[in-house]
Amino acid sequence: MMKNNSHIKVALVTESLWKMAGSNRVLDIFAQIYPQADIFALFGEKKNLSTNLKERKIKFTFLNRIPFVKKVYRYTFFLWPIAIENIDLSDYDLIISVSSSVAHGVITPLDSKHVVYLNTPMRYAWDLGPLYKEIVGFSFLKRVVRDFFLTINRTWDVVAARRADIIISNSKFVSRRAKKYWGREADTVIYPPSQRSQGEIVLKREDYFVAGAPFEPNKRGDFLLECAKELGFNLKIIGGGSMKKKLKRRYARYSNIKFLDWVTEEEKWEILSRARGFLVGGIEDYGIFSCEAISCGTPILAYKGGGSLEIIDEGRSGIFFDRWEVREFGKRMKKFNETDWNYGDISKSLEHANTQDSFKKEIISLLVE
Repeated sequence: MMKNNSHIKVALVTESLWKMAGSNRVLDIFAQIYPQADIFALFGEKKNLSTNLKERKIKFTFLNRIPFVKKVYRYTFFLWPIAIENIDLSDYDLIISVSSSVAHGVITPLDSKHVVYLNTPMRYAWDLGPLYKEIVGFSFLKRVVRDFFLTINRTWDVVAARRADIIISNSKFVSRRAKKYWGREADTVIYPPSQRSQGEIVLKREDYFVAGAPFEPNKRGDFLLECAKELGFNLKIIGGGSMKKKLKRRYARYSNIKFLDWVTEEEKWEILSRARGFLVGGIEDYGIFSCEAISCGTPILAYKGGGSLEIIDEGRSGIFFDRWEVREFGKRMKKFNETDWNYGDISKSLEHANTQDSFKKEIISLLVE
């Protein structure tokens, strides 16, 4: 698509740069492919980013100057379209947006190329909106104000989706969401990169399950915690998210539930590789944590929906439950525990999933002639 890769002016755009979650790992690889690129984000800070991103020139929008922005940025969603459209990209030949809400809506020069790597259309504004409303909760007045701005955001979102020259989706599920709500499906699907366990497969498992950063409404960490409380199984939770403090206050008193916060890479692989199973409580856009667990030979018990359907081979690498009911979950967990899992075979079931190297090759093949 673009010749003379090192001589073109490139901009990389995303929404938040608070930590190296899945979306920013993708951004990091684009930054490796285009070392000359400037980076733009709505808000964030450098201290928790990769070495590569820390060394890059990053420009934040006016939203990053809001006092205590790290604590309140989610409540500024009605300003995100304004902020993203005010990023000046007039000097760039190639713009790559890594988008989970509004980054795809940047305004680009007429003769430039705009490529979107789409993690998801706005979850909170479209089909998952009722789930966010139910779990987060607001007073009547706050709901009215929120719904007013969400209506505006939806209208903007559909218009903004027309601006990209190429849309790359991170899963078939996300491509279907784009088709449904934007009237435009992705031009291609390239699964995001996930790391692989480098250790030996552990055959003697310990008596606990693990979940990875399930503290956003779509991930249904609240449901997993309620199941752990009612059913009594041991649960370790890695990572953070917007609902973490609220759920930790509610469930930390139960001795079978452990909140481990963010752990080192070594600790993460140790926890995943010794677990009885990995739990996915909600609707994932793709599921990088699930891929990492499977690479350890760890089977998955997951909600039957979203990107999990593209990762898990039912009966081989996991089992699904299809209702957010503790009783239903318990039945499926019983079957899960009675299954004679072949941990070595589970670790081989990721043929379709991308590593960092294979992801980079696919992107280069698509974007560079």
